[in-house]
Amino acid sequence: MELIKTGEKDDMMILSDKNGNTGCFRFIDMLSYKGKEYAAISDEEDEVYVMEFFDGKNERFIEIEDDGVFDAVTELFDKAEEL
Repeated sequence: MELIKTGEKDDMMILSDKNGNTGCFRFIDMLSYKGKEYAAISDEEDEVYVMEFFDGKNERFIEIEDDGVFDAVTELFDKAEEL
């Protein structure tokens, strides 16, 4: 899954997928792991997503497909939240 930032509304980002489906997401936090950037975002139902972040002309959020990387990144977010 890939989501592209297409706008903002209040304190939320509007993200769209390749099929044109859109949703509002709130930015929670960002961190680096092994040279890449990862973001924690939540949707309108407060479901949290941890995704790889790419900055550029359009900000993109891409699903982490490697289970080991996903587990390591979510553990880092959990530790950061405890501080």
